[in-house]
Order: sequence, then C-alpha cells, then structure tokens
Amino acid sequence: MKWNIDDLPVFVAISETGGITAASLRLEIPKSTVSRTLARLEDNLGIRLFDRNTRRLRPTSEGQTFLTHAKIILEGVAAANEEIIGLTNLPTGPLRISMPMGFSREIIGGRLAEFNKEFPEVILQVLVSPFNLNIMNEEIDVAVSVGPIENSEFIAHKIADTSLIWVASKDYASKYQWDEKISTLRPHLKFCERRYQKDRFVVKSPGAKKSIDMGHLMSVNDPVILRDITLQGGGVALLPALYCGQHLSSGDLVEVCPQVLPEQRATIFALTNSRRLQPQKTRVFIAFLKRCTQDYIIRTNTQSG
Repeated sequence: MKWNIDDLPVFVAISETGGITAASLRLEIPKSTVSRTLARLEDNLGIRLFDRNTRRLRPTSEGQTFLTHAKIILEGVAAANEEIIGLTNLPTGPLRISMPMGFSREIIGGRLAEFNKEFPEVILQVLVSPFNLNIMNEEIDVAVSVGPIENSEFIAHKIADTSLIWVASKDYASKYQWDEKISTLRPHLKFCERRYQKDRFVVKSPGAKKSIDMGHLMSVNDPVILRDITLQGGGVALLPALYCGQHLSSGDLVEVCPQVLPEQRATIFALTNSRRLQPQKTRVFIAFLKRCTQDYIIRTNTQSG
C-alpha cells in the first residue's frame, strides 16, 4: 500500500468542509485537483473514504479512522517544522491559555509582560475562569487545572504540589485553645474551597484515618478570595499552603491542628491535548509556568523564614 502524505491536507479539508467545492475554496486550488487527489488517495489505500449518497460528503467508518490518523500526521509534520525553525528562531503564533482565577492573579498575572518580552512573537490569549474549560471545544492549547486528572485524553505536566492546611486569622486563633484532636477542629470549620466541600473529607489524625463532614461549610471556588475571607476572622478554613506563606509569616494567618493532615493534596497541572505533539510555543509557556510558580514558592518561603 503506497499513498502520498501530500494528499492528506486535501482529504482533511474535504472532511472538515463536507464537499469538494468548499475544500477547493479553503485550499485555494481547483475543484478538479481536489477530485483527482481524493480519487488517487482512495485508489492507493484501497478503501472508500467518503459516503457519496448524501449532498454533503461524510467520511465512511474507514474514512473516519483514517481521518484521526491523518490529523495526527499533519500535526506531527507541523510540530517538526516548528521544532526545526525553533532551532534558529523564536516560537511564534497564537497560544490559547486557560487558568483559574487564584493562580492567575497570585502567581502568573503579574509576570505575563515578562513572557511577552521574552517571546514577542507568541500571541497569548488568556482565559481566566473559575471552572475547568473544555480543551477541545474551546480550542485551548494549555489549561492550568488542579488535580487529580482522570481524563486520559490529556497530558498532565505537573506545575506544583502543595499540602492543604487548616488556617484562621490571628485574632480568631488567639481566642481558643488548640490541640491535635479532630473534635477540637470541627466546631471551628467554616470555610473551604468548593472542590473540597465533601460529606466525607478524609484526614489522617494521630493514630488513624478519619473523615470530616465539610458539606455544610461556606465554599468559594477561588483560594485567594477564600484566604481573604479567612483573614477577616470568623472561623477556620482549609487552604492550599501555596497561597498562605506570606500571611503565615506576617502572623496574619495561623495554622491550627497541623497534625490533622488532609489526605488530599492540591496539585497544579498544565494540561495539553494528548493527541497533539507539543509545539515549541507550548513547551516554553509550560516552562514559564513552572518557573513563575517556583519563584513564588521561594519568595514566600523566604518571607516566612
């Protein structure tokens, strides 16, 4: 079986536009060239790629299978070309990013101009959302998300991993006696991130694993806003340690019951489509995310020291 890789763009264009005429307009080549290319590819493969019984050409089951592989091949070729160009040139083109609000404002937002200066030909399109957006539907190149990640469609690049801690404002914490018992912690729990609002939140206390009912707590889907609420007093919150360093250092926040350890951790990932080879612009942005996060951790740890 011999077929020409140069025929793939025509095949993909017909699949995505649904017709010979539309494909010729997209590719800016004659309709006759599109028709000949499709016929040649079908002859070389020995299969029928499209169902021609409808006004709109639709891939057959064999055509749909071949389309999946054709797109991967073309993405691979594009990535290889970009990689070679990247050996002597800076990465270029649009890069669509989604990030949660807390992470974007606390860690990344203040440094995006730095990325733009370093890679001026990469056009960032940043979507800040409290929800995990659909990478496929929104055509997102890199999505920052808090794990665990269960969808095998994505490649998860770990950006940071941090423990969850119980914290209260200095004034609130000073009013009570604290020990390492869950029974001491429970009545003070008032706030948590929405992702941890569970009826059975597992913790490891001295001697055994137990669970705490977090379902009744006030919940917020942004850890930075949650931290600000906790600083106002009124109770204990469950927060990622990542966002608490500076305030623990200043004494505005106090960690309570440190031996009551949440089993779950807050792990931050950069998700990319597993069906695509990663172009240079994606790789340099993920490296930038890691660098910014590590710098933030070092800075807040230094302040807390």
